[in-house]
Amino acid sequence: MFSLKYLYIVIAIVCIIVAVLFIVGSSRYSSSPTITSTSTPMAGIPVYSGSREHSLANYYYQALYIPSEGVISKVYFVGDVTAKEILDWYKSSLAGYEVVAEYGITTISTPEGSLEWGAILFKKDREGVGIWALSGTPTKVDGKQGAVYCVVVGDIEKLISEKTITTPTSEGLPYSDQVSGEEPIQRYPGSVMFSYRREEGFPTIILIEYGTTADINIVAEWYKNELQLRGWTVKDERKTSEEVSLHLLKAQEEVGVIINAPTSERRYTLISIHYGSYRLPSKDIASGIEPIQRYPGSVMLKYYSMVISGIKMITITYGTYDSVDNVASWYRDYLTANNWQILIEQSVDEGKSFSYTKEGAVLQLTISSKTYTEIEILYQGA
Repeated sequence: MFSLKYLYIVIAIVCIIVAVLFIVGSSRYSSSPTITSTSTPMAGIPVYSGSREHSLANYYYQALYIPSEGVISKVYFVGDVTAKEILDWYKSSLAGYEVVAEYGITTISTPEGSLEWGAILFKKDREGVGIWALSGTPTKVDGKQGAVYCVVVGDIEKLISEKTITTPTSEGLPYSDQVSGEEPIQRYPGSVMFSYRREEGFPTIILIEYGTTADINIVAEWYKNELQLRGWTVKDERKTSEEVSLHLLKAQEEVGVIINAPTSERRYTLISIHYGSYRLPSKDIASGIEPIQRYPGSVMLKYYSMVISGIKMITITYGTYDSVDNVASWYRDYLTANNWQILIEQSVDEGKSFSYTKEGAVLQLTISSKTYTEIEILYQGA
């Protein structure tokens, strides 16, 4: 029988492990990487006051076509400003350079919420400077709202690519698609595709932007009605005079549709589609030593491990289509039969959480309901 003092010690260890493993295993969509220091400007390129060096997930480099080869770049975070304020400041502060391309503020949907971004490319002789700025819910750092911006320096030809210039800003609507790709949902009739990005793996993510001359409310009603007729369920709907956003679900699929009204810089309605397919793969997409038996039929989605002072720490994520209750019941029976002693069992948001101990080892088990059932194992022991 454990003493109360020992119980508190084990719970404290579990909390520390969860924090460490969260940092190590953060999602590729993470928009809040570690800030390393105050800003160190690149030679001859000013830095917005109050900026601190930051990092940006590869996802954004790919989605926004930020150059990464043959160039030098730095990323910064600054609080309490927007992407537009960053870009306006550079337009007035980068002396000796001429603006060769400007991409007005565009709103896109991400797994963490709406994101505004824009970019400006400058030129002086052959030297090019590109500023990509982002702001919105995904750019919060330690709960503080602000903007993340990337300064890229290199030959101007490295900064201006065919992909970079596909999204018109201060122009009218093109007559035809600027890019192409598989479309997971129906597009608004007569709209034109501006950008397309597909991320394979789990989940499969597709990002698309369209333009149309139709009113945002008409477009929103069309998407709402069309998708519901095809089996989608509206989970959330938000509306202002400038933006309408829809969040819909269907089985293991999820889609966000954000419709933005025309602006003085963009004289058309912008439609942003963020689609995610959470169909579980047929086999494991990660591998590693498993400290306990997995739930029957589940597939391994993520695996991380590390050793600190001889103590092994492992985090594993599995997926299954069985219910949270069925999975929880199986683990209770399995762990009890294998001499694990329960410390805590509690309900969490759309799921259950358990803490167990055995011969000095500690196990944290979290079972969550998503478009599938996610099982996360956090293990610490010799």
